[in-house]
Amino acid sequence: MTTRTERLHLEGFGAAPAEARAEVAVLTPSERLKRAAIVFGAFIAVALIALPIPLVHFVVVPTGLLLAVVLGLLRLRDGEIFRGVEGRCPFCGTEQQFALFGRYRLPRTVDCAHCHRRLTLEGDQP
Repeated sequence: MTTRTERLHLEGFGAAPAEARAEVAVLTPSERLKRAAIVFGAFIAVALIALPIPLVHFVVVPTGLLLAVVLGLLRLRDGEIFRGVEGRCPFCGTEQQFALFGRYRLPRTVDCAHCHRRLTLEGDQP
């Protein structure tokens, strides 16, 4: 897995944009397959555990199998994921790390931990 740092902008309605930095992990095909297999295996295990339980198995087993396939495929598609985002809130000026994980796609919304305002994380405009 390789990582790269991208310069992004934090924008809020009525405030000038502030600079942010995002650490993005670029996953190899084998790492993507491993992440998908972990999620797939976890939901298959849930389905297998619920199999001998009367009445519960009518709901949990099909749901577990469906979630195993769907979430496994979604994880398999993720080529780039967020590892962390840090920046300064354009409203209150607080430098902070934002809790943002998952697939790398922009724009994304985050909340300031200090002033609790909704912010939008956007890329550099060419």
